Amino acid sequence: MSAQAGIRSRRLAVGGTTRLGFMARALAAWLVWLLPAAAAFAEAPPYTVAPGDVLEIAIFAGGERQEDASETVAPDGSIQCPFVGTVAVAGMSVAELTSTLQKRLARDYYQDPTVVVSVRQYGAMVSVSGEVRRPGVYRLLEARTALGACALAGGLTDFASPRAVRVMRLRAGKTVVLRVDLTSVRTGRLEGFVLEPGDRIEVPRRLL
Repeated sequence: MSAQAGIRSRRLAVGGTTRLGFMARALAAWLVWLLPAAAAFAEAPPYTVAPGDVLEIAIFAGGERQEDASETVAPDGSIQCPFVGTVAVAGMSVAELTSTLQKRLARDYYQDPTVVVSVRQYGAMVSVSGEVRRPGVYRLLEARTALGACALAGGLTDFASPRAVRVMRLRAGKTVVLRVDLTSVRTGRLEGFVLEPGDRIEVPRRLL
């Protein structure tokens, strides 16, 4: 092999190694972002019923459908269930509520009943996106303010711009953009920005 050919071979080898190294670093960076998100998703607790939720309840016994009901969870966290009456449901998962109703019905009304519960409509919610650690949809009842919603979303990332937070709100069929300075809110210079049902909070990335 000539000296020139040997140099070309070494250049190709170095170039290939460089490209492989870049790909490996890119893959590692991607996994750094992906794995925590996947772990958080896997560990997310089951949804729990809250005031404002609309529940569909179907009762089966003796191989036949016995009763259907659509109930909205009252502000005090209760519903009116057929045959059972008032049941406190706020804070229960769907599985827990199903088990509770089956036990109550089996005790007084049916032999081996089956109850199917589903959430047809969720109560007032707000969404948080952008530079927060857990973007998603959260209950207005728990969030209440823009700062509270960001706290529910795991807090701001290191790249967030807290002085330039935007809240998108629907008014008379049009989207209005409202600006919120979370830094001033946190230090007490501004009052907390109170949210309304359907608000969308966006936390932008800082420029520098």
